[in-house]
Amino acid sequence: MRVAIAGGTSPTLGASLIDALLATGGRYVPVILSRGKVATWSPKMHQNGVEVRQVDYHSHASLVAALNDVEVVLSVLLIPGPDWVTAQVNLLHAAEEAGCRRFAPSEFALSAASQSKVDILKAKNEVWNEVQASVDQGRIDAARFPCGMFMNYLGIGCPDGENRVKALAGFQEGPYMIYLDRQPSWVEVPIRADGTTPSLSMTDIRDVGKFVVAALDLQEPWAGRELGFSGDTLSFDELVSLCEKHTGRAVEARRVTTDELKSRLSSVSPDEFIKRMEIQLSIVCARDGSVVEPTLNSMSSVNPTTVDKYLQHYWGPCMDDRNDTHGAQHPF
Repeated sequence: MRVAIAGGTSPTLGASLIDALLATGGRYVPVILSRGKVATWSPKMHQNGVEVRQVDYHSHASLVAALNDVEVVLSVLLIPGPDWVTAQVNLLHAAEEAGCRRFAPSEFALSAASQSKVDILKAKNEVWNEVQASVDQGRIDAARFPCGMFMNYLGIGCPDGENRVKALAGFQEGPYMIYLDRQPSWVEVPIRADGTTPSLSMTDIRDVGKFVVAALDLQEPWAGRELGFSGDTLSFDELVSLCEKHTGRAVEARRVTTDELKSRLSSVSPDEFIKRMEIQLSIVCARDGSVVEPTLNSMSSVNPTTVDKYLQHYWGPCMDDRNDTHGAQHPF
């Protein structure tokens, strides 16, 4: 079964999906859709003979031709601006005409309800409305895959070298809410209206592909569902405690109320998309909107990485170095 990955040259989600597909031993064959020429970014892809098909997301004929022998289309496209919506809707309709059986848009974030409260994420729901219409009319089977916050934010600040590369798994974003790369280290903790701390779901990027393959294995229709999954769901208090345990240093919990976040948001220009997104996501967190229903966890045998295991594995070498040097601080 050929599975096309739109945006498959991504070193994060694209790589996660392709690695998981290759691990099936030929049961699923990945095909990368790329706006550029044949990708050279990953020797591993070439060594495994992964095919790359160049496409024009504004050309229906180009997309249909690229999907003529494909059964499933998975999107991890990241295109700034309104073209992101256009490209995915075009991809959806080309998949329908090419006779593809299943389609998944570029989601891998929060539930639809939570995304509706974040300006920049509303586009995901706009795409999904088109997908849902196709499902309702029987033109294609589809699902969306929320997975919460990427656990790899916890890798920012890990000891330099190969360990940090593995921890980040291609992740290139800067820190958000979790600042283990700072001295002192701290975590921003948005609090509920009653003053208690909410929970959040986190998933290691590498586990995303494993869960999607598990969804491909489902014999029942995806049927336009949210097939959510996560590596772990825990409270912010638990997160701070685990960070302290595995980094071997104090981690401050800087609590912030929804009113304080709204005040912060009011001072940010509408043009500052990323800043607005981060504040709005924190407000969503304060209302437990970062918790993902682990539907696929219960429907599959995937054994994902937990926050405890992640921190132990990637921050453990730092602790070992400190022990070896009788308490000397590891240089970051």
